[in-house]
Amino acid sequence: MKHVFGPVPSRRLGFSLGVDIIPPKYCSYDCIYCQIGKTTDKEIRRRSFYDPQIVTGQVVDTVSTGKTIDVITFSGSGEPTLNSDLGVMIRELKKSVSIPVAVITNGSLLWDEDVRRDLAEADIVLPSLDAVSEDVFKRINRPHPSLSLEKMLEGLTIFRKEYSKKIWLEIMLIRNVNDDPDELKKMAQIVATLNVDKIQLNTVTRPPSEETAGRLQESELTAICGLFGSVCEVICSFDKTTEMPAQAEWTNIIVETLRRRPLTLDDMVKVTGLSHFQAKTRLKVLEKEGVIRSYVLGDDLFYVIA
Repeated sequence: MKHVFGPVPSRRLGFSLGVDIIPPKYCSYDCIYCQIGKTTDKEIRRRSFYDPQIVTGQVVDTVSTGKTIDVITFSGSGEPTLNSDLGVMIRELKKSVSIPVAVITNGSLLWDEDVRRDLAEADIVLPSLDAVSEDVFKRINRPHPSLSLEKMLEGLTIFRKEYSKKIWLEIMLIRNVNDDPDELKKMAQIVATLNVDKIQLNTVTRPPSEETAGRLQESELTAICGLFGSVCEVICSFDKTTEMPAQAEWTNIIVETLRRRPLTLDDMVKVTGLSHFQAKTRLKVLEKEGVIRSYVLGDDLFYVIA
């Protein structure tokens, strides 16, 4: 099984080499906005899924090719902190490569001391916080029955006290769900106590698991950003230009990336280095072959694995 995808352009991390250490949709949440789809295995029990040496070996092999990689990112098809070998993998990687390691997590398991110990090995931790009211939390994140907002916030608070490196907190804003002025004001007050290094506002820009998950406009996000102070930013685009992979390689990159998230034509251009015409031509071929399919969300046409 292939555990490494990319490097692909990330809105937050530059050229990110993704490391997928969780089976598809094995997660502690079932977020209404998730771009991967609905959770099939809602769990909080950690376990070992894959041989850590195989995973880290794939990462080291990719790094050795000399591709532009700004960060190695544990993310992918589910919640990475559910893998009990996460800390082992990060430690092993740091013996072989000097590239920063990041972990994108929903933050739901930070109350677990073992999870915090594993994340302490990373250079950047990117948790999420989408609600500060229990009812909104349940509506947007649809957590495992044993999880509560209080438990999640307690874990995040403890982790910040223990962890001296970078924490970039993502807040996913959904129209008519967590964008109420009172909810936002309360969220800003709570987030201010966490002393994170960055607050990153996001909204639905790729097809969500629930069609009712509506996006906010960039202007709305910019206005909301003012509530959170100088460390807040809106993440909505990526401007860096990628290198040109080999012909066979970029096709594989497209397919492997689409296994984990939907992409637009513009995303494809950034991932592959091809022109719009070249990327569009190849996408048509893959769609005709039944490998991928497309559908519209808002003003954008997205491609996903069929």
